[in-house]
Amino acid sequence: MASKVWILAVLAICGILFSLSAQPAAAAQYTDVAGLQSWSAASNYMSLPGYLRWMTFTEQGVWLSMPEARRIVAQQMMAKEG
Repeated sequence: MASKVWILAVLAICGILFSLSAQPAAAAQYTDVAGLQSWSAASNYMSLPGYLRWMTFTEQGVWLSMPEARRIVAQQMMAKEG
C-alpha cells in the first residue's frame, strides 16, 4: 500500500513540474510573416495566416484559430509599415 502512495506522489510531483515548465506563447514568439508574400514559395504556397498557423504548430505544438492568425498577421503588417 505504501508503495502505491509513493508512486502516486511521484507522479503528481512530475505532473506539477511539467505543467509549470510549459510557457504560453507570447506575441514575440510568432514567426514574422510581414515580409513574405501569400501563395509564394517563401510561404510554402499558403496564405499568410495559414502559414503562420502551420509555423506556430510546428514550432510550439499549438494551433492558432484562423481569426487569431489573421489578427496577428494584420498586427505584423501594421508594425512593418509603421
